[in-house]
Amino acid sequence: MMATKGRIIAAVCAGVILLVSGLATGCAEAGPAGSTPEEGGEVIEWTLDTYFPLGIYISAGVEEFCDRVNERAEGGFVITAVFGSALGVKGPDVATALGSGTFEADFTAFPYLSGDIPVLGIAGLPTLFKSNFEGFGAHYILTPYYRSELLQRNVRQVGGIWFFPKQCMWSKEPIKTVEDLDGKTFRGFSPEATMLLDELGVNVISMAMPEVYTALQRGMLDAIVGSTASAQAVSAWEVLDYGIDVTFSLADSGFIVNNDAWEALPARYQVILTEEADRLAAIANSQAVTEEEAGWADLASKGITRITPEPSLAEDMAAAAAPIWDTWGEEKGGTAAEALDKVRALLGR
Repeated sequence: MMATKGRIIAAVCAGVILLVSGLATGCAEAGPAGSTPEEGGEVIEWTLDTYFPLGIYISAGVEEFCDRVNERAEGGFVITAVFGSALGVKGPDVATALGSGTFEADFTAFPYLSGDIPVLGIAGLPTLFKSNFEGFGAHYILTPYYRSELLQRNVRQVGGIWFFPKQCMWSKEPIKTVEDLDGKTFRGFSPEATMLLDELGVNVISMAMPEVYTALQRGMLDAIVGSTASAQAVSAWEVLDYGIDVTFSLADSGFIVNNDAWEALPARYQVILTEEADRLAAIANSQAVTEEEAGWADLASKGITRITPEPSLAEDMAAAAAPIWDTWGEEKGGTAAEALDKVRALLGR
């Protein structure tokens, strides 16, 4: 255990050094970040799509991100956020829409995109990571792979990557053992999550986040996997009764942009966007810890019963998941398999 923590801490420290030096170089080359457009120049306008609904801490962070960018750009550049997938693009289709220029920017959860870009599914592999701390260390391995694969789709990942609170299970009935999962119908949010749910005897229906509430209300779903923020976003207390406090997986997120739009952007605005995306990532990673407990408290006050399941639930889930990691790497091959091997070596599993 101590060796694993040592490897993770070393990875984090090395990544921080690279990140800071890269930002310093970028800022030095880019010129003043607060410069206004030349007289007579046109205002550059971007639309930022996100599936996050209004009313949760992540959305508040995105709103503040846009406000800070617009203030610093002093009228020469304006970015406007659209929440709750209001543009009609489903989570798994975001990279395709972004690469084709449907909109210029997005904040999204990367496991959503893993069907088309497999390496983005590694953080979402069920039970691979035990905590956000492990995820932070692994991301200094994963980030170069993410950026390379996204660029092949004309999409650029900008700024830091951040995690939600851990992904738990939220259900209409108590779940304390793997036997309680058999025959339940869950929402599948990524191919990786679906692999384990299938193995555990769960029926899986794939759907976009905005459709979840209605599906739960109509009885199409018995349960979902998600963070406390996800449960709050779907008003879980109105359609579900229990939160099962077990780490199903992690989910990482970040700021991605259309690369053509990025390259056409004056360097001073690139710097502003990068700095503010890094700032949001740092805040969101801190909030992932504090907001998880705050989320549990809020959900409990509204009627959700928090279940601490039998230890066998986590143990049986992990036992079922380990062969899935092997199968996933073999099936995806290439970049995804290479990155997964490095992450598993770092974690010692």
